[in-house]
Amino acid sequence: MILSRYEETAIKNSSLPPSWRPQRGLEELEDFLQHNWDQRAVFYDDGRFDTKQQFLAFAARGGVRTKNYIGTIAFAGEQLNIYPKMFRTEAEDQDTEELTQNHLMKNLVLWLEYCNKVAYPFINISTELSEAEDLRELFITLYVGYVRAAIERGLYYQYVEETEDISYIKGKFDFADYVVRKIPNGMSNRFRCPYSVFEFDNWVNRVIKYTCKQMIGSTSRRNQDAIRHILMKLGEVSDVHCSPSDCDRVRLSKMHSNYRIILSMSKMFLLNKTSGLTMDINESFCFLFPTELLFEGFIGGFMQEVVEDCGGRVRLQQSDMHLIEDIQYAGQSLGAAFTMRHDILVELSGKVFVLDTKYKQVDRFEGDTETVKKVVSEEPKQTDIYQVCEYARKRNISDVYLLYPMYRYENAEPHYPVGKSQSESGDINIHFIRLPFIFEEDTNQVKAQLKIVIERLFNL
Repeated sequence: MILSRYEETAIKNSSLPPSWRPQRGLEELEDFLQHNWDQRAVFYDDGRFDTKQQFLAFAARGGVRTKNYIGTIAFAGEQLNIYPKMFRTEAEDQDTEELTQNHLMKNLVLWLEYCNKVAYPFINISTELSEAEDLRELFITLYVGYVRAAIERGLYYQYVEETEDISYIKGKFDFADYVVRKIPNGMSNRFRCPYSVFEFDNWVNRVIKYTCKQMIGSTSRRNQDAIRHILMKLGEVSDVHCSPSDCDRVRLSKMHSNYRIILSMSKMFLLNKTSGLTMDINESFCFLFPTELLFEGFIGGFMQEVVEDCGGRVRLQQSDMHLIEDIQYAGQSLGAAFTMRHDILVELSGKVFVLDTKYKQVDRFEGDTETVKKVVSEEPKQTDIYQVCEYARKRNISDVYLLYPMYRYENAEPHYPVGKSQSESGDINIHFIRLPFIFEEDTNQVKAQLKIVIERLFNL
C-alpha cells in the first residue's frame, strides 16, 4: 500500500497501511524511525536537540500525524509519501491524488542547488541528481559520488595491529611470552611479536565494498557503472558481511576526515538495508528532509545569487549579537547569553536588512482592506513579530522582513502590507512578504518571478 499525505496531517489508524495498524506494528515503525532520526546528521543539521524522533507524531488511538519533514517512509512493505504543504493550491486542499514523487524530486533537487545550509557533500552534481527517480536513488547517487571522489584523492590505507609467532623479531618483542611459553617448550627460535601493518584490506574499505554491493542491483545504469569502478578499485578487499555497528568500530585520523561522511552514509544504508535494496515486502527505508530548513536555505541561497550580483552581501544564520550582553551576579560579570541568529542578513548599499523565513501557510495579501488587515492580524504568529522587532531594536534599523512561502500556481501579490510598530526610539516597519517556492513545468518562470520579488524588496 502506498499512502500519500501532506505535512502536518492527521492519519487515523484505520487509514494507515494494514501492517502498521496493530500496536506492535506501530511500535516497530517508531523504533525504525528512531534509528533513522539518530542518523539524520549524515545529511543535514536541523538544529534540533530532541533525542526522540520527530518525523511522525504517534497519537493515543493508534493514529499518526505527519510533521514538517517531507520524503518517503517505506517499512514492512508499506510506503508513506509526505509532500510539502505548499504543494497545495489553497489552505484547505487535501487532495494528493495527482502528486508524484517525480514532482517532489524535481523540487528537492532545485532547492538543494541553492540550499547552502543543508550539509550535502555533492550538492553541486545537480545534473546527476536530477536523473534520480526517487529519494533512494538520490541518496545512492550522493553516496557513490562521494566515494568516487574520496578514492580518486587516494585509496584508504590504515595501520592494523597484528600479532604473530615468527623466527625473527619484528615490531615489539613479547619477552614474557618468550620466557613463559617458548623456552620451556623448546621453541627458543620463535618470537611472539605485535607489529603494525599498513593495510588496504581494512574495515573502512570492507564497509564501502559491502554497501556498494548491496546497491548495485537496484540503481540506475549510471550509478551501476560508477559502483563497478569502485568495486574494481577495492578488488583486493575482503568480501565480508558488514553491519551498522561495523561503521562505529573505525577510528579515523584528521587526515582522513573525508571518510567520516562515507561511513555515516554507509551506516544509514545498512540500517535501512534489505536484500539488494529491491522493492519487496521486506524493504524498509526512511529518507526525510526538514522543509523549514529547505525553505530557509533555498531562499537564502537564491537571494545570495541576486544580491551579490548587485554588490551586496548575504549571510545566513548570522549570530554576532546577543539578547543579553552580560549577566551580573554577586558583583561579577558572567558573560553574554541568548545568541541572536538571523535567518538571513543582507548588507547592500550601506544598509542592513534582517529577514526571517517562516515556513507557514499564510493567505494572500490581497483583496479589500478588511481582508488584508485580518490576514496580517491573525495569521502571522505574535512571537514572530516580537522576534523581528527585537532584531530591529538591537541592530538599530527601521525595517525587518517576514518571509512566507506561496502555494502552487500562485502569482506574486501586487502589494505587500507593512506593519508599523511605533516607539520613542523610532518606528519599526515589519514587511510581510510571500515568495514563490514551488517549481512546476516552467522552472525559469518561477525563478524569474522570485527574482522580481527580491528586487522589489531591496529596490534594485
